[in-house]
Amino acid sequence: MFNDNFLVTACLDQIFDEHRNPTHACILHSDQRFQYTNRIYIQRLDEVGVTVSHSRKANCYDNACCENFFSHLKSESLELNIPKNEKDLLNAIDDFILFYNTNRPQRKLKGMTPLEFREAYQAMTLRFLNE
Repeated sequence: MFNDNFLVTACLDQIFDEHRNPTHACILHSDQRFQYTNRIYIQRLDEVGVTVSHSRKANCYDNACCENFFSHLKSESLELNIPKNEKDLLNAIDDFILFYNTNRPQRKLKGMTPLEFREAYQAMTLRFLNE
């Protein structure tokens, strides 16, 4: 399917009409293609209280962490066990996100899982603030 304004705004409507919890802060990061910088898109995100974040022009490193995660999702989950339907796909994604954050050590995080790293960072920050 062609990635146009209609597709992008339809996805936003589906996500934020069904799942948006106004008590949670949300930042939506994208590149600077026309679909993500146009007035309609920015206005729709503003209506649901989402902060817009864009990559800097010609800087692939801004998206590196997201690209890395999706690469692992595809190669470690979806390509190994191809979902048969939408429900299986959504379950596989949920399962992988849980696994990735709680059970999958990351070399760049000194061998900790993302959850362990966040907890260690929070503990270190609290110690620093209490000194």
